[in-house]
Amino acid sequence: LLRHGVEINLQNSEGSTALMMAAANGHEQVAEMLLRHGAGINLQNSLAGTALTFAALCNHPAVVLRLLRAGADMKLRNVVGATALQIAKEKGHAECVEAFRTYLGEVTAARSKAPSAEAGGA
Repeated sequence: LLRHGVEINLQNSEGSTALMMAAANGHEQVAEMLLRHGAGINLQNSLAGTALTFAALCNHPAVVLRLLRAGADMKLRNVVGATALQIAKEKGHAECVEAFRTYLGEVTAARSKAPSAEAGGA
Protein backbone atom coordinates (compact mmCIF):
# COMPACT_ATOMS: atom_id res chain seq x y z
CA LEU A 1 0.00 0.00 0.00
CA LEU A 2 2.81 2.41 0.84
CA ARG A 3 4.34 1.89 -2.61
CA HIS A 4 1.03 2.90 -4.16
CA GLY A 5 0.93 6.25 -2.43
CA VAL A 6 -1.42 5.56 0.46
CA GLU A 7 -1.39 8.51 2.88
CA ILE A 8 0.74 7.27 5.78
CA ASN A 9 -0.86 9.64 8.29
CA LEU A 10 -4.47 9.04 7.26
CA GLN A 11 -6.68 9.34 10.34
CA ASN A 12 -9.90 7.47 11.07
CA SER A 13 -13.05 9.10 12.45
CA GLU A 14 -11.45 9.29 15.92
CA GLY A 15 -8.26 10.74 14.50
CA SER A 16 -6.19 7.60 15.03
CA THR A 17 -3.47 6.64 12.57
CA ALA A 18 -1.96 3.35 11.43
CA LEU A 19 1.03 4.03 13.70
CA MET A 20 -1.27 4.47 16.69
CA MET A 21 -3.01 1.18 15.90
CA ALA A 22 0.30 -0.64 15.42
CA ALA A 23 1.44 0.71 18.79
CA ALA A 24 -1.82 -0.26 20.50
CA ASN A 25 -1.54 -3.81 19.18
CA GLY A 26 2.16 -4.24 19.94
CA HIS A 27 3.24 -4.53 16.32
CA GLU A 28 6.80 -3.24 16.70
CA GLN A 29 7.91 -4.17 13.17
CA VAL A 30 4.87 -2.50 11.61
CA ALA A 31 5.51 0.61 13.69
CA GLU A 32 9.16 0.60 12.57
CA MET A 33 8.13 0.33 8.91
CA LEU A 34 5.60 3.14 9.26
CA LEU A 35 8.21 5.36 10.92
CA ARG A 36 10.71 4.64 8.13
CA HIS A 37 8.07 5.82 5.65
CA GLY A 38 7.45 9.09 7.47
CA ALA A 39 4.58 8.35 9.85
CA GLY A 40 3.92 11.26 12.19
CA ILE A 41 5.22 10.01 15.51
CA ASN A 42 3.60 12.76 17.58
CA LEU A 43 0.25 13.08 15.83
CA GLN A 44 -2.65 13.16 18.28
CA ASN A 45 -6.14 11.74 17.87
CA SER A 46 -9.39 13.36 19.01
CA LEU A 47 -8.56 12.54 22.64
CA ALA A 48 -4.98 13.79 22.20
CA GLY A 49 -3.67 10.23 22.31
CA THR A 50 -0.43 9.44 20.48
CA ALA A 51 1.26 6.25 19.36
CA LEU A 52 3.30 6.43 22.57
CA THR A 53 0.23 6.74 24.80
CA PHE A 54 -1.40 3.80 22.99
CA ALA A 55 1.71 1.63 23.49
CA ALA A 56 1.86 2.57 27.18
CA LEU A 57 -1.88 2.07 27.72
CA CYS A 58 -1.87 -1.35 26.04
CA ASN A 59 1.33 -2.52 27.80
CA HIS A 60 3.76 -2.87 24.90
CA PRO A 61 7.16 -1.94 26.36
CA ALA A 62 9.18 -2.81 23.24
CA VAL A 63 7.02 -0.44 21.21
CA VAL A 64 7.29 2.24 23.90
CA LEU A 65 11.09 2.05 23.77
CA ARG A 66 11.15 2.01 19.96
CA LEU A 67 8.92 5.10 19.76
CA LEU A 68 10.97 6.97 22.35
CA ARG A 69 14.20 6.19 20.49
CA ALA A 70 12.55 7.42 17.28
CA GLY A 71 11.72 10.78 18.84
CA ALA A 72 8.28 10.42 20.41
CA ASP A 73 7.53 13.35 22.70
CA MET A 74 6.98 11.89 26.17
CA LYS A 75 5.75 15.26 27.45
CA LEU A 76 2.57 15.29 25.33
CA ARG A 77 -0.62 14.96 27.36
CA ASN A 78 -3.99 13.50 26.46
CA VAL A 79 -7.31 15.26 27.06
CA VAL A 80 -7.29 14.39 30.75
CA GLY A 81 -3.78 15.75 31.14
CA ALA A 82 -1.91 12.44 31.42
CA THR A 83 1.41 11.65 29.77
CA ALA A 84 2.25 8.20 28.42
CA LEU A 85 4.46 7.53 31.45
CA GLN A 86 1.67 8.51 33.83
CA ILE A 87 -0.70 6.19 31.97
CA ALA A 88 1.75 3.28 32.25
CA LYS A 89 2.16 3.94 35.99
CA GLU A 90 -1.60 4.24 36.59
CA LYS A 91 -2.26 0.97 34.75
CA GLY A 92 0.47 -0.85 36.66
CA HIS A 93 2.45 -1.60 33.51
CA ALA A 94 5.84 -2.00 35.19
CA GLU A 95 7.63 -3.11 32.01
CA CYS A 96 6.47 0.01 30.18
CA VAL A 97 7.60 2.19 33.08
CA GLU A 98 10.96 0.41 32.89
CA ALA A 99 11.12 1.16 29.14
CA PHE A 100 10.80 4.87 29.96
CA ARG A 101 13.56 4.52 32.59
CA THR A 102 15.79 2.73 30.09
CA TYR A 103 15.30 5.49 27.54
CA LEU A 104 15.92 8.25 30.07
CA GLY A 105 19.08 6.45 31.16
CA GLU A 106 20.25 6.32 27.53
CA VAL A 107 19.59 10.03 27.08
CA THR A 108 21.43 10.88 30.29
CA ALA A 109 24.40 8.71 29.31
CA ALA A 110 24.54 10.25 25.83
CA ARG A 111 24.48 13.76 27.27
CA SER A 112 27.27 12.98 29.73
CA LYS A 113 29.46 11.63 26.90
CA ALA A 114 28.82 14.59 24.60
CA PRO A 115 31.71 17.08 24.54
CA SER A 116 30.78 20.37 26.12
CA ALA A 117 31.47 23.73 24.49
CA GLU A 118 33.61 24.66 27.49
CA ALA A 119 35.84 21.62 27.10
CA GLY A 120 37.38 22.76 23.85
CA GLY A 121 34.38 23.25 21.63
CA ALA A 122 33.77 26.35 19.53
